[in-house]
Amino acid sequence: MTTITIVGCGVIGAMLAYELSKTELDVTVIEVSAKPAMGATSAALGVLMAASSSRARGVLVKLRLASLSKYDRLISELTAQTNLDILYNRNGILNLYRSPDAETKSRSLSEIRKRQGFDLQWLDREQIAQDFSQWQTDGGLLSPCDRAVHPIQLVNALVEAATQNGVKFLWNTPVENLEDISSDRIIVTSGLSSNALLAPLLKNHPKYSGQDLMQPVAGQALLLHIPKLNLKNVVHIENEDGSDLNIVPLGSDRYWLGATLEFEPSELPNEANVSLLLEQAIAWCPTFANAEVLETWAGDRPRPVANQSPILGFVPDYPHILVATGHYRNGVLMAPVTAQITKDLLLTGTSDLPWRPFTL
Repeated sequence: MTTITIVGCGVIGAMLAYELSKTELDVTVIEVSAKPAMGATSAALGVLMAASSSRARGVLVKLRLASLSKYDRLISELTAQTNLDILYNRNGILNLYRSPDAETKSRSLSEIRKRQGFDLQWLDREQIAQDFSQWQTDGGLLSPCDRAVHPIQLVNALVEAATQNGVKFLWNTPVENLEDISSDRIIVTSGLSSNALLAPLLKNHPKYSGQDLMQPVAGQALLLHIPKLNLKNVVHIENEDGSDLNIVPLGSDRYWLGATLEFEPSELPNEANVSLLLEQAIAWCPTFANAEVLETWAGDRPRPVANQSPILGFVPDYPHILVATGHYRNGVLMAPVTAQITKDLLLTGTSDLPWRPFTL
């Protein structure tokens, strides 16, 4: 039986383990931490924004939309098999802007998405006032097809389902050298830790020799208690300076508030960023002035240096080693399609989904 070793058990590694558990392959997952999702996944808010993403076309858009389309069925499968709770928001995403040309761009995007099979709805001032009266904006783009999922709950369910299907998980198991792993195929999904593992294999590669494959980009998030906000949709805010925020409802008047804006390099969580995040949210919704901060945390996201994100496919000159990492802000969103592509490459050597633009 062909043996497969996955290095790293964030959302990508866990999703891949689950997909491979449906095959006849002998799969083992190695994770340096005592439990899954302790790296970049632990800092993610799980916003699955594909249909309302401002980029209209391209191979990355195709992958994002394909991955989003897998989620409803995936969550149903996992909950049926594991009986674990997975917080999954099907109410869509409301995108708010203050750009004078936001409506024109949104309506143009809506026409493109309609041809791609996704519905977007522009809400004018009257509709916003009626349905989202606490938000100070002249209009917004509602995306009923977009979703949000609790990343940690998702990964826990993936690990449980994969375990039930026969995958072996080795916790507290560091890997210093990929050559130490005795396996027919190795798949590196370990985010920023992939730098050290892949450096010896890429030392003679003209594009990567002497530099890291990925760099860390920090973000920070808050868990808030806000009475009377009564928000069911995820809200994505785009500020005038191009920065943006995500607000994710969790139930019981609790919400995640996080920035996809990269903070200046510093030790995180940073208390000053708490005020910054809240001030930006208050500028759009004064109800945030009543927020109680229950928790704050931060995490580094892996952004490729010389590649577009993500990095997929075979490692040059090492056909038994594959990489699936460097998803930057889109790890949770793109986990299902990344797992599909990697599974295809393992079984057939190629995939019908676009993957070559993302190779090393």
